[in-house]
Amino acid sequence: MLSLKNIKKILIPTDFSDTAMKAAQYAAEMAKKSGGGIFLLHVIEPDIDSIRQPYPLHDRLQEEIANNRLGELNILQKSINQMYPDIKTEIELAKGTITNSVLDFAESNKMDLIVMGTKGATGLKEIFMGSVTAGTIRRTKVPVLAIPEEYVFDLPDAILFATNHFEKNTNLLNKIVEVATLFSADVHVAVFVDTDTVEVSDYVHNTQQLNHYLDFLKKTYPSIVFKAELLEGSEFEETVEKYDVKNEVDMIAMITYPKRFLDRLMKKSVTKKMAFHSKIPVLVIPAK
Repeated sequence: MLSLKNIKKILIPTDFSDTAMKAAQYAAEMAKKSGGGIFLLHVIEPDIDSIRQPYPLHDRLQEEIANNRLGELNILQKSINQMYPDIKTEIELAKGTITNSVLDFAESNKMDLIVMGTKGATGLKEIFMGSVTAGTIRRTKVPVLAIPEEYVFDLPDAILFATNHFEKNTNLLNKIVEVATLFSADVHVAVFVDTDTVEVSDYVHNTQQLNHYLDFLKKTYPSIVFKAELLEGSEFEETVEKYDVKNEVDMIAMITYPKRFLDRLMKKSVTKKMAFHSKIPVLVIPAK
């Protein structure tokens, strides 16, 4: 059996919102099971208006903001320590753009996972409200677990691994299996079939591929219970959501690729949409 690395270092970017607190709770539960620690990161973004002020006033204001945010970080850390006394927590205050700061911290400190809240939205609001999560997912080299705003924590019994690529790279698959192992969860492997464009040959091909892939996964990870399913529908997100509800799936896992390849593979990018619209956590594994 392959040697799996435990999820020991979990980064939680926080803006002190309720959504961020839900992400912190989820991360703490993971750290509790893995014996790992969590890192609470708050980023102070540049304020254009304050920069225009005279230097003494600007410096004084920035110092005051930093002290206030550090105080909030300390309060959050204390709250988590009270709920999870056995978990090691660390806090970090950074300055700059949020996405850059999160990615820089995750890579330089070799984080195993980033857990962050995401706020559901539609239309133009999605672009702005989800910009931080979207930017992180698009550029990250570290797996990201996006926790929906309305999600109520529950130990995941099943993870849906949505793929049309039949990945055999164990460096990528290990990330999903590590989470499944942590929670003793089954993994449902699903291939989406677009009923608006599908042909009979697509069904035959995907069924054969999925059966071969299931055999590979069972041999590679014999301790995990795998199931396989062809998901049929005209909209990926809606089809996945119906499957999740019917089969009581508690997390969705997806592997992302550089944009050109992903567009060529699936005609459109669905990972960010899934992260915004899903009612359950979405685990994003970057292939790059």
